[in-house]
Amino acid sequence: MYKIFLILLLFGMVLRAGDNYELKLYEKVIPAIFKHRPIKVYGDSEVSKLLRHSRKFVMVKQCHKAHILIVAKVLDLPQVNCQEKPLFVTSYKAFKDNPNSFGAFYWRKGRPQIRFREEVMRRYHLTLPNALKRYAK
Repeated sequence: MYKIFLILLLFGMVLRAGDNYELKLYEKVIPAIFKHRPIKVYGDSEVSKLLRHSRKFVMVKQCHKAHILIVAKVLDLPQVNCQEKPLFVTSYKAFKDNPNSFGAFYWRKGRPQIRFREEVMRRYHLTLPNALKRYAK
């Protein structure tokens, strides 16, 4: 019984560490790109659950009030007033399929990947810090 409890505890810690890593990454990258404080974020349920623990972001329920949209599926976005907002996606497929997304954070083979599109960032007047320019294409 003790061994099963220990295994479940370790498994839970590993899962929690992945969420913590994602939150830290969002807290480093997004504020470096956006100058608004606090940054208003519209996100799907998964992103909202992760970012609600952050002091750097304010989660909003309507996309027209947000500075940035962070979603996994672009099809889930409401169409009204959302098309002109900067879009950051959480899957490679959404990044590849949507030319309006300026960046993506996703996992591939258990490793975190981050990408940016320079032309979309210029359209929204966003600039990458020097440390992130190697991830732009």
